[in-house]
Amino acid sequence: MEVSKLPLLDFIAMPDRRFTIPLFQRRYAWTEPMVRELWRDIHRSARDGRSHFAGIMLYEPDGADAYAIVDGQQRITTALLLISAFADYLASHPGIDGLPSPQQLSRTYLMQGASPKLKPSSADAAAFAEALKNTCSHTMEGEGELLPRALANKSLFSGLMAQDGFDPLLFWRGMQSLGIIAARLGAEDDDQAIFESFNAKGVPLVTADLVRNYLLTAEDPARQLRLYETYWEPMAGRFGDDPGSLRLNNAIRAWLAIRCRGHRAASDAEVFQVFKGYCESEYEGTLEDLLAELLSFSVVWAENYRYHAVKKYRSFDWSSIGRKTLVSGRPRKDCERGSYEYYTRHLGVDPKW
Repeated sequence: MEVSKLPLLDFIAMPDRRFTIPLFQRRYAWTEPMVRELWRDIHRSARDGRSHFAGIMLYEPDGADAYAIVDGQQRITTALLLISAFADYLASHPGIDGLPSPQQLSRTYLMQGASPKLKPSSADAAAFAEALKNTCSHTMEGEGELLPRALANKSLFSGLMAQDGFDPLLFWRGMQSLGIIAARLGAEDDDQAIFESFNAKGVPLVTADLVRNYLLTAEDPARQLRLYETYWEPMAGRFGDDPGSLRLNNAIRAWLAIRCRGHRAASDAEVFQVFKGYCESEYEGTLEDLLAELLSFSVVWAENYRYHAVKKYRSFDWSSIGRKTLVSGRPRKDCERGSYEYYTRHLGVDPKW
């Protein structure tokens, strides 16, 4: 591992390099309070004349001209949205001495040739591409959470820069003060173990993030893509707008309580360790079977989320829409008409409950 301390802007500006977000990473999810806190940190560090530590960036080579962001995608995405909003601001306020031009910002930080400097995961690609355009016309008024996070945050930044009293020179000085620890992983490094170690020390990842990365990180890119699109993306999509993956986290915890009778996680913080221990010590099936079973359970959990107690799920034969499980031999309940119609119409199966 090669570790260095450098400004965040220098990291982004590395020549002839694009950044990619592995497809199994969680979606861009910085909320308005987090964005406003970063905005305050930027201005505070500029006024105080000191640097501000913006975190650790884990990355590794991803082909000849790209780096994959193993950890730090939320920070780098937010930084690019900030720079994009600032480029828009400078385009509408030309001639300010001591600042780069909008074209310079774009060439240095936002674009690598004709392509964006950052390639986000497929779930965020459309919103991020739109955010890199001049989106000052997008406003939060009347939109609320309907806007994807990338567009919402770009709009928020544009709105803050449009307020009276905004000092572009102070802002840019603050952006230059953001520093990171950049850790480049080598072929000999266990990126999953390092990822877990860093996040155990305070980087806010949730159970679903850790489980997803644990299951998919070691696979080759083509297999990652297939497994993600076939199983994980539909599983997460069952819960719709799910801030912090709260419902997906609960689904994984409930599945673990049913599937692993000898294990119990006393808290959410223990769920991933129990899950990992089960996979490494007891589970004898394939990765694909495991993902299929998680998807099957998540379908039932999402449709019946109002019942929080695990015992409500013990008699469901959810293996009838997926793989065999420890509960597949238990008595079935009568299926409510609404649930029967849902599974028949959307999944093409007859649940026969």
